[in-house]
Amino acid sequence: MKIIRQQEGCLLPEVICFDAQSPFNSNEKREVEAYIYTPSAGINENTGFMLISHNWGGTWEMCWNWCPIISEKFNLITIDTNYFQSGWQAGDPTYDFGVLQAIDCLQALYEVKSYLDEKNIVCNRCRNYAAGASGGGNVSQMVNKFAPHTFGCIIDLCGMPGLTDKIAFGECLRLNAGYSRNPADENYLSPAKQEIRDFGNLQHLAIQYRCNPDNQVVIVHGVDDDYCSCADKAVIFSNMIRSGFKPDGIFVTPGMVDGIVLTSTGHALGDRPYIIAKYGQRYIAEKGEFIKLVEKDDFDRKSVIKYPVSGGQYSIDYRNGAPRISFTAGA
Repeated sequence: MKIIRQQEGCLLPEVICFDAQSPFNSNEKREVEAYIYTPSAGINENTGFMLISHNWGGTWEMCWNWCPIISEKFNLITIDTNYFQSGWQAGDPTYDFGVLQAIDCLQALYEVKSYLDEKNIVCNRCRNYAAGASGGGNVSQMVNKFAPHTFGCIIDLCGMPGLTDKIAFGECLRLNAGYSRNPADENYLSPAKQEIRDFGNLQHLAIQYRCNPDNQVVIVHGVDDDYCSCADKAVIFSNMIRSGFKPDGIFVTPGMVDGIVLTSTGHALGDRPYIIAKYGQRYIAEKGEFIKLVEKDDFDRKSVIKYPVSGGQYSIDYRNGAPRISFTAGA
C-alpha cells in the first residue's frame, strides 16, 4: 500500500493506492486508489467500517460527499474505492459487473484494517458494512457474496439485479454491458460468468447462509425504476428469503415519496446518503435497534470461499491477506 495523501494529525491516510489483481487471462498491472474518511472525533474501540461504492460509469469522487455524512452519524471509517472500470463508457470492453470490482473494494478494506493493526490502533473489527447505489448497489451485493463472513449489513439502493440477459446483451433501453451469446466471440458470456454475478443464485445463497445466517441485506428500490428492473430485484429478494435470510425490502411506491429523502419511484430515488442512513440505521448504528455485527471476518479467518458454477468453480482466497478470485474448470 502507498499513501497518496494524509492530513496532519489524522490517524489514517486520506488517499491510498495498492497493487490489485490482474484481469482474468491477463498480466496487466493495476493500481487501485481508495479514499478514506475518518470520523472527526477520531477512532475509538467501537469505530467500524463501511465500503461506499459509486455507480456504473461513475468514479470515486461521486461518493466523496457521502462519506462524512455516514462516518459522522454512525462512527464508521468510510472507504470509497476507485474500482476496476470506474468511468466505463459505452464501447469500452465488456463491463466487469461486480467481480474484480468487489475484489478491489474488499482489498481496500483489507489495506485499511492492516494499516490500523500495524499502528496498534484499536477499532471494532466486528462492525463491517457496505452500501452503494445503482452499480454501487450491485458491488455492495457482490462484496457481501465474496466475503460472506465479513459484513453485518449491506444496503443496496436501486442496484442492478445481477447480470441479466437484458443488461448483458443490451436488450433493455438503458444498459448494455457489451457481452455476446456467441462462444466464438471474445466477449462471450459463459454460464459460469453469469452465475457468479448472480447474487440471487439459490445454490450460492445457501453457501452464504451457512457462513453468516444473521447477515442483513437492505434493498431500497423504486417500483418505476427503468434502469434496473424492480421485478428482477424482487425475485432476488424472494430467493434470499427462501434461503433463510431476512432481507429488509423497501420497494418505493408513490405514497412513500416525501420530497426530502425519497423524491422519486424511479432510479434516482432521492438523497442517496440519507436514504442509506434512514433505512440502514437500525442495523448499522452503534446502538441500532437490530445492530448487525460479525464474529470474525474472512481476512482473519484466512477463508477460501468456493462457489460452484457451470463447468467449474470460482474461489475467493484470503489465505495471503488480500482476496484473490480464480476460476477452476471442471472442479
